[in-house]
Amino acid sequence: MKNKSVFYFLILTISVFAFVVKGLVYASLGSFIPLILATGVFALFVIFRTKPKVLSRILFWWAIGMILWSLIRFLIGGINNFVKPLTENHLHEQLGIQGTIISLLFFVIGILLLRKKNRWHALSFYYEKLQSS
Repeated sequence: MKNKSVFYFLILTISVFAFVVKGLVYASLGSFIPLILATGVFALFVIFRTKPKVLSRILFWWAIGMILWSLIRFLIGGINNFVKPLTENHLHEQLGIQGTIISLLFFVIGILLLRKKNRWHALSFYYEKLQSS
């Protein structure tokens, strides 16, 4: 059970960290909304880390958000490639092969985080460690 919990929190950390980095990149370009959202999600994880039910719901909605974000990127990428090419270079870069691989990766991460069994195993292990220290 320990390995599953470590894997779950590793995936969670990677997903949150990736969005914080993306927020920093957009902030350097002048758009602070992605950074505010990513920092807000990270703050929710930190604030409610001692409340298992609330943290489970936050994890659930984080996973749903990642899945929706990936699906929207797939949809826009499909429109870009097969229906009508978009005119902005930024969109072409974000929705190309590399962007599709990133979307697929985050879709899989969202599915892994969404599974209730994984979430509760990881949270129970985390709270056992928290109470023993």
